[in-house]
Formats: sequence, C-alpha cells, structure tokens
Amino acid sequence: MTTPRLEIKNIIAGYGAGLVLKGVNLELQTGEVMCLIGPNGAGKSTVLKTVSGLLPPREGQILLDGEDITGQTPKANLRRGVVHVPQERSLFPGMTLWDNLLMGGYLIRDRKLILSRIEEAAHLFPIIRERQKEHAGSLSGGEQKQVELARTLLFDPKLILLDEPSIGLDPKSRRLVFDAINGLAKAGRTILLVEQNARSGLAASDKGAVLETGVVRIVGKASDLLENPEVAKLYLGAAGKNTTVKAVSEKAKEGRS
Repeated sequence: MTTPRLEIKNIIAGYGAGLVLKGVNLELQTGEVMCLIGPNGAGKSTVLKTVSGLLPPREGQILLDGEDITGQTPKANLRRGVVHVPQERSLFPGMTLWDNLLMGGYLIRDRKLILSRIEEAAHLFPIIRERQKEHAGSLSGGEQKQVELARTLLFDPKLILLDEPSIGLDPKSRRLVFDAINGLAKAGRTILLVEQNARSGLAASDKGAVLETGVVRIVGKASDLLENPEVAKLYLGAAGKNTTVKAVSEKAKEGRS
C-alpha cells in the first residue's frame, strides 16, 4: 500500500490545563480533500494547528509521507510543504495583488523558481494576471481568498490546511473559493479543511470526518456523510437529502478523476 500523505495518530492537545483533542486519528492520501465538520468547540481548528506546528501536541504522532513531524515548528513544517491558511484575511490591503503574491516566496532565494511557481498559480487562478496591479483591499472577500490560495503554491505545498475558507462570503464568492479548492485538488494537492458550511465543504471533498468533544465520531466518503440522515440532522441543517449538493459533489469528483 502507498504511504499516506498525512497520518494523525491518537493526537492529544489543548491549551493551558484544558484538553481539546482527546485522541484524534485521521488519514489522507495524496491528492485527497477531507472536510472536518462538527459543533463549535469540537476541536476542528485545533487539529489544523497541531498539524501545522502552531500547537505542539501532548501525545500522539503526526506523519507527513511517513516522516514524523510531531512538534516541529511552523517554519520547519512550511519548508516541508505544509501550508496553513487561517480563516482571518492575511493579505496586505495597501499592497498590490502581485506584491502580496510575492510575499509568499519570502523563504525562497531562487527567483527563477519563484517565477515558475507564480506561473502555476496564474494558470489555476486567472485573477493573478487580470488584477495583478490592483490593491488587495479593492478585491472582494472571495477574490482575496483566491489570492491567499494562489500564494500557497509558491511553497509547492504537499499539504494545504484551510480554516473556514468560505466564512463571511456571499454565495457567489463561496462558489469561487470551492472552485479554487477543486482546482488545487486536480493539481494533486492534498487538502484538509475546516468548514462551517458543512454541505458545501463536504460537496467539495473526497472524505469527511465528524468531530465531537475532541474525538472523531464518524469518518468516511464525503458523499456518504451527505446522505447520512443522522449527520444531516445534526450538522447539515436538514434531515433529508440535498440533491443540489449531491450533484455538485459528483461534479467535483468527476473533475478530479
């Protein structure tokens, strides 16, 4: 069997004296997208922080392509290809889109390498060329998030961690963001995302996992979670099937096949 891109083994983590994660186990293969859903306080964002190195776990193991990266610093993990995109906007509004993009390559000394990766980013995200001279502050929320996602490509990431990528966005901007996530997956990037809009997040994913009180309660195909009546009732806002989301999910999978 192939080595998983990411393995999270019995991770226990928290803040101060309190525990948030109480034995989390997850696994992603290369090129897969997984969406974490669950109630507020379940530990979804904390999972991303432990993987990126922002929060060292107290117990357990985190493996990237079989290499133990448990407790490594965010900078060390960034050099390994683990990129964490927080839910807060991270662009500099007074700088141009192009300069914001170049900021993503601050650890790279090879200018030719930076430019080649910008070419890849521009191929996946046409806004890079169309709006490159405009200030980031003039972009819509969805457009800013596209630039943040494009900027991750300067690190040639193996694993992209996305925390609430559609938060605060209108439906049109939300579609742009999930289209961008699908494009990254088609390009072979592995993505672990936390999404408040559980239906949209699962529809854009291959796998889904439900977190409750710091443990994984359910994990499986995202399409199966969308069709699960209990999951729908508790986390998706409805007990019945949603044929529109199901169709979007199937379309996304076809695009990555």
